[in-house]
Amino acid sequence: MEEKKTPNQEIPKDEDIRAEVQEYYEQIATGAVETEISPDEVMRSLGYDEKMLEQLPEGVNLGLSCGNPLDNLILTPGETLLDLGCGSGMDIFLTRMKYPEAGTLYGMDQLESMLARATKARDKKGFKDIEFHLGTLIEIPFEDNSIDKVISNCVINLEPNKQQVYDEIYRVLKPGGSFIISDILLKKPLSEELRSAENLYGT
Repeated sequence: MEEKKTPNQEIPKDEDIRAEVQEYYEQIATGAVETEISPDEVMRSLGYDEKMLEQLPEGVNLGLSCGNPLDNLILTPGETLLDLGCGSGMDIFLTRMKYPEAGTLYGMDQLESMLARATKARDKKGFKDIEFHLGTLIEIPFEDNSIDKVISNCVINLEPNKQQVYDEIYRVLKPGGSFIISDILLKKPLSEELRSAENLYGT
């Protein structure tokens, strides 16, 4: 006989997962929650250039990365870049420092609070040709064939509909464009107990 699920065992719906993720990162953006490991330690472990990190405005490095997409990024003069889930703008700022002749760099995030941090840091540091836009991974607010390169750092894993994310990336990239993603992958499916854990998503 099949065991009936209790409400606590139900697998969260996509909208519930998105709400959980948004609530958690809102707390990060406002400073209500911090990562357990120091942001500097996280960045060093991922191979970021320490001298470049020291040049970032205060409060930009939140320690939310799980990889370093800039390791494999090359931008030629005039090329545009879009960072999906840019947060406070760290990868965008480091890209501008490394490629001053690149075209406009765009950061996109679903949280106005994150974009406010990023905009404040951009203006304080005087970074040029950097724009921040509100949007989601499944509805990227850019026209078809408009971006040369796309990066994302530890964000796509948070969106349940990953196929739609990749469809959107393909849509906004110019012919011959490319994307670089650093993220978390599962080696095997999660157990039902983990999949139904209320505090799994967003953390």
